[in-house]
Amino acid sequence: MRIPRWLDPWRARREQEEDLARELEIHFDLAREEHGERGLSRAAATHAAQRQLGSITYLREEMREMWGWMWLERIVQDVRYALRMMRKSPGFAAIAVLTLAIGIGANTAIFSVVDHLFFRPFPFQQPDRLVAVHEVVRFGGTTRAIPVNLAHFQEWRRSWQSVEDVAVIGGLRMSLTGVGEPERLQTMRVSANVFSLLGVQSRVGRTFAPEEDQPGRDHVVLLSDDLWRSRFNADPQVVGRTIALNDEPYEIVGVLPPFSFPKVSELFPMTIATTSAPQIWKPLGPTPGELEGGGYNFACIARLKPGTSVAQARSTLNTVQETLPQRPPGATLQADVVPLADQVAGRVRSGVTLMWAAVGAVLLIVCVNMANLLLARTLSLSRRREMAIRSAIGASLGRLVRQMLVESVLMSLIGGVLGVVAAYWALHAIVSSAPADLPRVNEVQIDLRVLTFALGVSLMAGVMVGVLPAWRLGVLNPIDALKSGSVSVTSAQRTGRLRALLVACEVGVSAVCLIAGGLLVHSFWKLLQVDGGFAANRVLTIDVSLPIQRYSTPLSRSTFIRTALEQMQALPGVVATGVSNKLPLTGEGGNAALWPERSTAISESILGDIRPVNPDYFRAMGIPWRQGRYFTEADRDRSIAVVSTVAAEHLWPGEDPVGKQFHIGAPARPPILVVGIVGDVHGVSLDRPPSPTMYLPYWQSVIPPGVNSMDLVVVVRTTADPVSISSSVRGVIRRLDPELALTGFRTMDDVVMDSVAQRRFQMALVLLFAAAGTLLASLGIYGVVSYSVAQRTNEMGIRLALGALPSDIRRLVITQGFTPVLIGLGAGVLGSIGVGRLLGTLLFGITPSDPLTLTVVVAVFLTVALAAMYVPAQRAIRVDPLQTLRQD
Repeated sequence: MRIPRWLDPWRARREQEEDLARELEIHFDLAREEHGERGLSRAAATHAAQRQLGSITYLREEMREMWGWMWLERIVQDVRYALRMMRKSPGFAAIAVLTLAIGIGANTAIFSVVDHLFFRPFPFQQPDRLVAVHEVVRFGGTTRAIPVNLAHFQEWRRSWQSVEDVAVIGGLRMSLTGVGEPERLQTMRVSANVFSLLGVQSRVGRTFAPEEDQPGRDHVVLLSDDLWRSRFNADPQVVGRTIALNDEPYEIVGVLPPFSFPKVSELFPMTIATTSAPQIWKPLGPTPGELEGGGYNFACIARLKPGTSVAQARSTLNTVQETLPQRPPGATLQADVVPLADQVAGRVRSGVTLMWAAVGAVLLIVCVNMANLLLARTLSLSRRREMAIRSAIGASLGRLVRQMLVESVLMSLIGGVLGVVAAYWALHAIVSSAPADLPRVNEVQIDLRVLTFALGVSLMAGVMVGVLPAWRLGVLNPIDALKSGSVSVTSAQRTGRLRALLVACEVGVSAVCLIAGGLLVHSFWKLLQVDGGFAANRVLTIDVSLPIQRYSTPLSRSTFIRTALEQMQALPGVVATGVSNKLPLTGEGGNAALWPERSTAISESILGDIRPVNPDYFRAMGIPWRQGRYFTEADRDRSIAVVSTVAAEHLWPGEDPVGKQFHIGAPARPPILVVGIVGDVHGVSLDRPPSPTMYLPYWQSVIPPGVNSMDLVVVVRTTADPVSISSSVRGVIRRLDPELALTGFRTMDDVVMDSVAQRRFQMALVLLFAAAGTLLASLGIYGVVSYSVAQRTNEMGIRLALGALPSDIRRLVITQGFTPVLIGLGAGVLGSIGVGRLLGTLLFGITPSDPLTLTVVVAVFLTVALAAMYVPAQRAIRVDPLQTLRQD
């Protein structure tokens, strides 16, 4: 049965080969007949025809060249030959493939993070036109980027001509009750137009209507896809259902699709506590106080008109800003506009770029190491003879070089496949260990775009690995390879110098990585030595939200707080209990202008952080007392405060602050008496100086109209492991109010480590890549020294026969091996200083040329290099002099 042509792709090729063979046979027969007619015998005519036409094989190859696709056939032949060579040397092939897989896999994993963070646009309509907007206040000699004032936003909406639309976003927590266990949900409070601005449609139901932005009509919500599935079983009939949030009824009007919306903490211009992904959305519903001036509490995004640049939008917005009332009086308010992608990724750009540079350096070290390995293999006697024989029987230099490149590219492609598999595992580890403030990490995955990158890296690595051995092959004389039974001294010296140069290169690159990792480790250690102004050990923290619907009066709220703290204080092992609106290292509690009494001069006022606390909060947090006293329950009818040291120094320099008075917000407001001074606390992060802080009694906290909950954090200091009393603390709150949603059960030590999680993550990855690079460099050093010893075996034997001591031979090997190491290490140290500009924003307390780090890294590298040289040096001193003399 004849197979159809479309089922036999090689049928046309066979027919073409058959036609060529018949045509050549006809030409040969005609030539033979012509010589036979001249009187030659058949045998003589055959030889004459062969001389006339030349080699039939050569003619066949010439004809094939004209077919146009022979290059593909030759590539296939080269691939088959490369596979045979890999089967012939499985150990060498395995080492090469696995080494390349490490470099390619690491680069693939990190590229997937970098791609989603820097290169891949947001999954919104025309994301390149989306911008983030901040306000910038110049006040009291300081300039700060701050969130947006809602009254200013309303004016922007009316007058800003450079944008198609502008929306505001605020974050809050709302307690969901009546649907299983009470739960605090990360909530987005947004203007109703935010979804049309982004081009996001609901998957079930609808998004917000414009009129639902108004107070009294804002009791509607949208669910995230995750919340819809986890708490409502993905019920499509959930639309129209009423749920209780902070004890108030809200109607579900829709469910959003799974899409990546930036976290509030990523949109704010200042550092705040890292928020989780939004679970629920509600309309803005501004309060009268917010519309009349209010605070600066919102993030803002806008969509530029087509053809409008960011600079143009910034200029026109500041023209509008000049018409707004300046609050606080005497301050200068401007606005800043930045691309949304830059706002989200800006804080981590330097760190992620450093990680990408480090993993790229690892790939470079891998390529240099493999080039060194292939160079040694190419210049081995058996490989040189093989190439010489192939050249003698007609293979061109180009064909031999192509064969070398095909071998290296093939190994690289196989390594790339294994690297992609390894990247899946590595990416899972990276995502699971990534800090919560790494943007868009939940989007990271290996897709076609990342696979294309892996393919490109594999091809590039294959060419980089093979080009040097191929070039070295081109300068060899095949006749010498066939004549000699060993490698010439000159050739060995040239090869040794070339391989030493490669080692110097990889030592230099790995030294830069190791120094960068060492600087990050030293910087991280310095950061952890900073006194945060509190004692973090043995402290438990709990987030509590009191719904205003049930706790509508200051008395009811203060009664609950006081009762809860008293009952927690009575628990075994509890030393002190406290409450505040914000923990240290999690962001500012609330900014306000502070004026010393009888002063209206702007130069004497400052921006301060306001934190309502209970009297025992300072003991619970371990904040040191400096002067005066704490407030007590007896001070309920007095306007008093405890201030931080830096606040006192700013407001009353050179004076005793106890007994002084100050004003919050404006000089005309009622004065507050200072009764005590406490130590400074780092409110935002350990690497930022403490802000001037005012601690007010919690019972004086005022809940603005329209705010439906009072968010608090409770701290409990214990004599033992604080986690052991978490269930008892939960029980206290549950007995007082079973409907309260409780979250954030964590120790203060965890809070401290979370505040440095981004630095720790960057440090760990860079150090991991630096360690991998150092290991690969040590293998390169070992290979070069081993090769040198193998080439100089006879020399070592003669030296020993002439009286050289084993220590002399060992010193000779190590001294010569250290030459490329010292050259590379010197270049690496100089290069690390040049990389200091990239490291500058990531370091704390040290400089890029930190002497201690450089000294330690150099010592570590020299130790590693010495260990890599030790085994070849020992092999050199075991050479038998008698056997060497017999061979010579």
